[in-house]
Amino acid sequence: MVMLKDPSKKYRRFKPLELPNRQWPSKTIDKVPRWLATDLRDGNQSLVDPMDGEQKWRYFQMLVKLGYKEIEVSFPSSGPTDYDFTRRLVTTP
Repeated sequence: MVMLKDPSKKYRRFKPLELPNRQWPSKTIDKVPRWLATDLRDGNQSLVDPMDGEQKWRYFQMLVKLGYKEIEVSFPSSGPTDYDFTRRLVTTP
């Protein structure tokens, strides 16, 4: 699967609503939104089969390979797995 260089080109721009007494309906998105992965952020403890540190590491590497520039990684104080994973990211070049 090939990711689009500019995903915003996939869709046509919508026609803004004409509501003179309102500000936001007439606003349009003029640039591509930032894409951010939050899969590794927190909530791992709510999964039936939570990821261990090595699985999180491989998932992180996959997100980087996919081209994500911003990745929220964990909530280190939630437990040893997230703390160790975050520490690994900080100390690995």
